[in-house]
Amino acid sequence: MRFKFFGVPLELPFLAVALLSCVIILDYSGKIFLCILAAIVHECGHLFSMLCFKIKPDYIKLRAFDIVICAKTDKSFLSDFLIALCGPVSNLLFACLFYKISPDFSMINLLIGLFNLLPVESFDGGHALSVLLNKKLSFKTTNVIIKVLTFIILIPIFILGVLVLCYSKYNYSLLLISMYLLAILFLK
Repeated sequence: MRFKFFGVPLELPFLAVALLSCVIILDYSGKIFLCILAAIVHECGHLFSMLCFKIKPDYIKLRAFDIVICAKTDKSFLSDFLIALCGPVSNLLFACLFYKISPDFSMINLLIGLFNLLPVESFDGGHALSVLLNKKLSFKTTNVIIKVLTFIILIPIFILGVLVLCYSKYNYSLLLISMYLLAILFLK
């Protein structure tokens, strides 16, 4: 499904919408809705910073585990770095703002913000580190460093995901996320 949102093409693939709908329907705790709301806060942080730098997104695409905001406009070092960090910063800000009002929403924002600051290739922390490294190193060297660092970080997260699943018998989210990120790393 494709349509325009404030003049920006927005793509919602059927599989991603179907998966998201099933997860929401099967969630009896209501925490998934809060996670989706925190993800929207995160992406709005990126969009707000893009707006501040007068960069219009070319398109926005919802995927199974993330949202892609693409802008082909040449960005400066500073704008690229700050746009990458504004998503996690917005989550951390909302974690502070909602601490007393909704501890669950606050904790979810805190976790999403901190998780996205990890220097992993598909995360904002990885993108920000890549921007910093590209300032001093070649693109190829930066790419190798980011891939190795991503692998080193994802292996313990994968192991932790297995342990959480074994202990809880039902919480497979960390395991799925780590498998998804490892698949992206090896398929690129």
